[in-house]
Amino acid sequence: MRLLEKIKHTDSKAIVLDGGLATTLEQAGCNLNSTLWSSEVLRQQPEEIYKAHQAFVDAGAEIILTSTYQASTATFLDIGLTIEDIDHIYNTATETVYHATTTQQVIVGSLGPYGSYLSDGSEYTGDYNLSNIDYYQFHQTRIDRLVEKGIVDFVFETVPNFNEIKALVEFIIPKYPTCTFWISVTVNAEGDLSDGTPFDKVCEYIALHHNEVPVFGINCSHVSAVNKAMDKGLQDLPQTLALYPNGGAIYDANEKIWQDEGDTSAILESIPTWISKGVTIIGGCCQTTPEDIKQIAKLINE
Repeated sequence: MRLLEKIKHTDSKAIVLDGGLATTLEQAGCNLNSTLWSSEVLRQQPEEIYKAHQAFVDAGAEIILTSTYQASTATFLDIGLTIEDIDHIYNTATETVYHATTTQQVIVGSLGPYGSYLSDGSEYTGDYNLSNIDYYQFHQTRIDRLVEKGIVDFVFETVPNFNEIKALVEFIIPKYPTCTFWISVTVNAEGDLSDGTPFDKVCEYIALHHNEVPVFGINCSHVSAVNKAMDKGLQDLPQTLALYPNGGAIYDANEKIWQDEGDTSAILESIPTWISKGVTIIGGCCQTTPEDIKQIAKLINE
């Protein structure tokens, strides 16, 4: 099933998205202290990726994201992998998610921003600036490989930088007319884009590009920041809205760990309000587990 078809035909109050893949892998004992993050597990322990996907399916997730957030070609080339090695990793990523899902779930290709490649926490600051060509070259190979393997719906996740958003909308997405893309951004404590761009400015821009970006939202940000962004124009957008916050912990980019376990209760408490404001897709990001997604599904389906 395609993403937009799922959105159009759902008869529930909201669609349940999966949760934190990396968090789930860490709970299983996997070591993610690497520039590859969950992609290290994809290389070394693909059965754990499958188990994580399956756990989210069993918890009631209707949208499952691929394990390719950190899996940019540039990341793999930097550690000396060959093109054949990289292709094998993309095969593994798609095979594990296909194996874990049924026709009841929508598979969406996860695409991290350029900031995730830097592996220094830049997806929470947006402190980088590239040309449109540079952004295209960074994202293109991963998209092409996933399309070759049958992925046709995508989400650019954790995007912190307004110039990258504009490059995605104007320079990259139009090159894939048969695919569907949603964009999910990160916001700072004030509810503005992580690079400091006022969120109402972001929303004014996104509202003009419904055809290119039919789904828009926020991920891996604190619930309180998400709620501020809702009041800065997000809830008024014509797009389908998708929210999947993190548990509120602070990320230590040097040690590549979260400083505490966070508290996911704020997500559950906010769901009724989000639904009343038109949010259609709800899940979790870092610090959220299959058990959290089970609780989200229960709340939505009550």
